[in-house]
Amino acid sequence: MIILKNINKTYENGKNATHALKDVSLEIMEGEMVAIMGTSGSGKSTLLNILGCMDQPDSGEYLYRDMEVQSLNNQQLHQFRKEHVGFVFQHFALMNQYTVYENVELPLSIQNVPKKERKERVYEALTRMGIRELARKMPAKISGGQQQRCAIARALASGNELILADEPTGALDINTGNEIMNILEDLNKQGRTIVIVTHDPKIAARTQRVLYMEDGKIGEHADEFEKE
Repeated sequence: MIILKNINKTYENGKNATHALKDVSLEIMEGEMVAIMGTSGSGKSTLLNILGCMDQPDSGEYLYRDMEVQSLNNQQLHQFRKEHVGFVFQHFALMNQYTVYENVELPLSIQNVPKKERKERVYEALTRMGIRELARKMPAKISGGQQQRCAIARALASGNELILADEPTGALDINTGNEIMNILEDLNKQGRTIVIVTHDPKIAARTQRVLYMEDGKIGEHADEFEKE
């Protein structure tokens, strides 16, 4: 599904340069659930952003189902994100001026999904996340766990097959974090491909494969974790 070949990314900051990714190569199969671990500054979030086309590599190849993603122009990259990628972030990335319903509906509006279908897909996603009754609530009026469920519902409603999660449990207590991981595992069992950036080895242990990043590179051997 995903093949990266010799991906490089450098950020210029005045006279200084940060080499965020150095000749990164990897493959992620369709339906996999993969964790990316590493210390702060190791390049894991940069890698996630490139997978989701929020950033572009300076060099290398990115193949998504044989599509040469690195060759897409800005409009095509925007379309790629809409059609294929759902994002889940540590701090939820909800729009506080919109209700829970409107936050989930927004990507569908951008995709020009008809209103009736939008309503059906939004309520189906909210129901699956167990927060249908919160549809008209504002994000500031619900708990952190409920906000993360809303963020996952947004990715779910979009119908995208790839979900990229950056520290999805980092702002949550242990019990709520476990609930969110249960949801992500269920989505993976239903066929979604999920890539999770995490600092937590217990979270990583619940995935099928763990990649460890250090200094912009993926280690020669993935860290091994006991599956609980």
